[in-house]
Amino acid sequence: MTVRTARPTSGVGMYLGWAVVGACASVGLLTAFTVGPYVLAAAVIGAALLTWRRGLGISCIGLLSGAGLAPLYVGYLNRSGPGQVCSTTAAGQSCLSEWSPWPWLVVGVLLIAIGTGAYLALRRAARRAA
Repeated sequence: MTVRTARPTSGVGMYLGWAVVGACASVGLLTAFTVGPYVLAAAVIGAALLTWRRGLGISCIGLLSGAGLAPLYVGYLNRSGPGQVCSTTAAGQSCLSEWSPWPWLVVGVLLIAIGTGAYLALRRAARRAA
């Protein structure tokens, strides 16, 4: 007779896996008319694999934290904004209009902080209950 021990479904690795799925989903939504459908397909496959492998647990709150990575990246890309930003090269000058990075930064940090805080609180509550 073989004795199987239960595997934890709320480990940090699972949380990070769900965060990757959340990042893919948010990038897929932000780029819906270019590469978005392919990235969303990867997010769906990743979510299906994580659910099939370990089931849903408190670690799926990592979706929220992962979703905060895309706004942080957009804020980083617009770090010189708002307004016209020009750069000079040997071939000439190019200008582009950038947005303010602050709303993107706030949304990204809030999503990551809320997701991480909720995960830690739920994990602590699950440990106390066990």
